[in-house]
Formats: sequence, C-alpha cells, structure tokens
Amino acid sequence: MHKLHFFAAMMGTALGLGVIAGAPAAHAGSLIPTQEGEIKTNLACLDPSKCLSTTSLGYTVTSLDFDGAGGYATSRLFVDDSATSNTYQGQGLKVSFGTKDAGTNTKINEYWLRPVAITENDKLPEDGQLEVGRFLFEFTNVMSEITLDFFDVEDIGTGVLLINDKSVDNMMLKAGKNNNIQALTFYDVKSFEVQLGNGHSQKFPNYGDGVNLSGIKGTSKAVPEAGTTFGLGALAIAGMFGLRQRKKILSAG
Repeated sequence: MHKLHFFAAMMGTALGLGVIAGAPAAHAGSLIPTQEGEIKTNLACLDPSKCLSTTSLGYTVTSLDFDGAGGYATSRLFVDDSATSNTYQGQGLKVSFGTKDAGTNTKINEYWLRPVAITENDKLPEDGQLEVGRFLFEFTNVMSEITLDFFDVEDIGTGVLLINDKSVDNMMLKAGKNNNIQALTFYDVKSFEVQLGNGHSQKFPNYGDGVNLSGIKGTSKAVPEAGTTFGLGALAIAGMFGLRQRKKILSAG
C-alpha cells in the first residue's frame, strides 16, 4: 500500500523558511524556500545579501562539476518566481532573471529551484538562462519520503543519479512535451544527487535543455508519524485535486 502525506500534497510550497524544521513529521511540506535568492552551496553567493541558507530546513546543497571535460563547471542554484525580475551580481558575474526567458518558464507565484550553468572559463551560456546543473542534497535526519518535481524535461539527461551514495537504476527521466512536469518519490533518504537539464542537448543544440526543480517534500524520521498514512481510497480522493502520477521507489536504502 502506498503512503500519501495529505498535508504535503495539499500545501505544496505554502511553507516558508524555518517552518519545516520545527514542524512534526506528520506535517510534512515543501522544502523549497518561499523567497527568492541564491541557495547557499559550496560556492560563495554572488550577492551575500540575497543568499539563502537551507540549514533551518534540515538540509545542505553542494554544487558538483556538471560534465567534466564537456565545458561546464559547477552551477549555481537559485530560488525563482517567474512573476518577478531579479539580478544577482558579484565575482565578475551578472545573472539576470526576467519575467520570461528563452525557454523554461514556470507558472507565476510558484517557487522553483533554478540552476544556472557556468562554463569552465566562468562564462554564462545563454546569458545565464541555461538551466543545467548537478547537485548533492544532504539531510540532517533521514527522510522517510522525498518527492521531487522536474519542470520542462524535453531531452534526456535529467534525473536522480545517487540515493544515499548508492547508484540507482532507471531514474533518468524521459523527454516530454514543453512545460511537462515529471515526479520521482523515494523513501528512507539521507542524501540524493540530482542532475538537471542537458547542456549538450541533441534536441536543442543551440540552447540546451533547461530544467527546474521543485516539489521537494519530505517527512523526517526523527519524529514518529501519526495519522498520516492513507489507503487507496485517499489516493483516489487525491486524484480529484489533480495530483500527478508519480514514479515510486519502495526503498532508497
């Protein structure tokens, strides 16, 4: 029987910084900060005044080399709402997000993790609008369930590479239509490594395939769950609210 955390499904990204860390496990919600800025990683933020720490949400993020000799280095990661324009400047780089970009445009008033590709020689492909990157998420506590939503996967190359430092099979997503959303759900997760987008896309050779990430919902095993496991009847009810079909992995450990 699959589990559905009803609160997480209904609340989505309604919770902001610092809320999840103090909430009981039964009240799981989005782990995406609900304010715009650059996620603090192993890279120093371009603008320290716009740097977002995720430690209060119970995890850290490390940016990894995207494709080695392929020309791309470690990407930066931002929280973006397409309803507003933002500029981040520092360290010789200037990243600007308009209310509409070249290819990947999420709905307004939704917060998505937006990677920004950087080349080995510190250049910004597509003026900072190439949304590709590889990142390691590490949680303070084991998460009994983690769900990831991927926006606008239109070519191969996007998916989850490692769970708890172990490789996983068949977790690379298939190419879909424009603005599609695909989801993966894992259980018993202490860390995961994810790859977003394809900088050397065969389908989009001049622009690459940019992908955003959201819907990171988690339930920590540090606090016992109570009253949050629903049966097949609840799944049917959830379908009335437009929940997308999710690919589930029974155990990530």
